[in-house]
This record gives sequence, structure tokens and C-alpha cells, in this order.
Amino acid sequence: MSAQHFVYLSQEDAVACGADNIVATVKDVERATLLLYRDRAIEATTATLFWDLPKEDLEKAIGYKGTKRVNIHAAYLDDDGRRMVGVKNIPSNPENPRLMRGPRASGLLTMLDPDSGYPIALMDAAVISCTRTGALGALGARYLRKSGRNDVAIIGTGPINQAALQSLIHVCADGADIGRVHVFDLNETHAKEFSSYFASKHGLDIAVSPNAETAVRAADIIMPATTLTDPSQAYIPFEWLRPGALFIDLSIWDAKYEVFSKADRLYANSVEALDRHNLTPGCLVDAGLIQSEDLRDLGNLISTGAQGRANDQEIIVYFARGMAIYDAICGNRIYQNALDRKAGQKLTLWDQPYWP
Repeated sequence: MSAQHFVYLSQEDAVACGADNIVATVKDVERATLLLYRDRAIEATTATLFWDLPKEDLEKAIGYKGTKRVNIHAAYLDDDGRRMVGVKNIPSNPENPRLMRGPRASGLLTMLDPDSGYPIALMDAAVISCTRTGALGALGARYLRKSGRNDVAIIGTGPINQAALQSLIHVCADGADIGRVHVFDLNETHAKEFSSYFASKHGLDIAVSPNAETAVRAADIIMPATTLTDPSQAYIPFEWLRPGALFIDLSIWDAKYEVFSKADRLYANSVEALDRHNLTPGCLVDAGLIQSEDLRDLGNLISTGAQGRANDQEIIVYFARGMAIYDAICGNRIYQNALDRKAGQKLTLWDQPYWP
């Protein structure tokens, strides 16, 4: 029996190997969505652990008021014989930035050998997870936005919407199909810094909005990425959406339930999203607000090349639900790049197994 080794990639190593590569991540996310639709990928049920959470919140079926949690995700993909297995844990505490500890979330992604199951790589997952989340939101815009130039509303200017807007630029003809971008954040300084960066870096027509309503009413594509935790906190009513709007449900609790029940079409990156009853869209079916057959699979559009909307007046909701398939396919690309570049550290799992 031989020694077992794996590659460790710090956040800096992962970024150097493409963790923040927008173009590659959008391609990976689209490919993983297609593989899942074609039954070439498996997503395990997410395990979530809360701590420092009141008992009454632990007993709630939908939403929570607590902050500290860790999600554990696992997935398998078979991309024409290129098999990938990934396990991600991502702890989150929205109090961290306020308390000057650092980012809200950290994370580790373990890539496994599909034959032995032994780890082959351990890498920072925070940048991967954030980038693929933004790319997943933008993927909906690639297939579901109305024709021509689209004005955009960005609600929240944290890392996810930074990645989401960069990805949106990529899928919208490198920005040619983006009109004016309206930005709102509770922290006006952050909103101004965000707008200044994208104006200078990408040449966008971008401005800070005084409130969320002004931004949403002026937009064709709405992308909220906030830290809301409970449906009672929803603040976007259906009347704010103009004809032809695409609402990208990226951070879950921003829209009131009427947005979903009144929309002309509902899409998700996978109909497996219905299995998660504590999130939209699963909780909407349980509440009788929509029917499971109302939900369309974005993977079908990717697979068939069908049109996502009947006309430019339809109001469409896209549920962009995070899945470990995206971390695994991105992690595999980063691992292969690390091998090519001899990046990271080679660590030993064992020299000789304790139990042969």
C-alpha cells in the first residue's frame, strides 16, 4: 500500500488557478446545469448546522433569525467520462464584517478521487462559492432576459453581486446589452464605491439609487444579493416590476410571495430546487401559491435551445439555487490548473494506513 497525498490550495493559490475567473466559471456553471438536467450529476441533500440560535427558530420550517451556521454540500458529476466528486463546507456569520473579523463566510472544498474516494485536493472555497453564485444568477439572464438593452437593478453590493454583475456583463454581449445600472445598498458609501469601480473598470452607465424601489422600478433585470434570513423581511412587491422584467431570486427573501404567484413564468436552475422546502420555490408549493408543474428547468433551455420567454412583456422569475455541483466542477478546473502550474502544497494524508 502506498502513501496518500493531496494538494492544499490557499485562497491566494485558488485565485491564481482561476477561482475568480468569470468566463471560466460561467462556462462551468452552464455545463453543470446541463449535466444535472441530463441526469449526469448527483446533488446530495444539504446538511445545515445552526448554533447560538433560539429554540423557537430551530423549530421553524422556513426562515431563521440566527446568524451563525455551516452548510455542508456534496456532489458528483460525470462529464463524458470526466468524473468529479466534491464536498464543501461553508460557515457563515453575517456579524463578522461589522465586528471587523473579516468576511461573512469562509469555506473549504475537498475534491475526492472518484475511484478510491480519497482526497486529492483541499482548497479555499469562499472565492469559488461567491463567484459561481454570481455566475449562476447571470446564467439566468443569458437565457431569460428580454431582447435589446436591459437596465439593471443591483440590490446589495457585497462580493456576490460583484461577481454577479461581472458575470452579467459577460453574458450580455460583454456589456453591450446592458443599459443603465441602478445600485442600492443600505451602506451608501459601499454603493458609491461599487458604482465607481464598475464605471471605471467596465465603462457602465451606473448610478446609486436612493432606495430599493427606485432601482427596481427602473430595471429590466433585478438582482438582489442581501443577507435577509426570513420571508417576513421581504420588501419587493409585484407592483415594482415593470413589463418584461426578469427577477433573479439570488438571495431568497427579498421578494414578497406575490411576485412569485403573479409572475408569467417561473424558472430554476434545476427542478430539484423543489426538494428544499425551507427555501423558494419549494416553500411556495407547500403554501399552495404555485404548482410544482409551474416551475421550468433552465437546463431544458440549455439542452434544447428553446426560447425562454414568449415575448418581451412577460415578467419572469428565476430561482438561482446554489448547489455543490457548481463547486465541484469549478474545483476540478482549479485542481487541474494547480497540477499544471505545480501550485499549492503537497500534504500527506498517510504514509502507511493505520488500518490496511
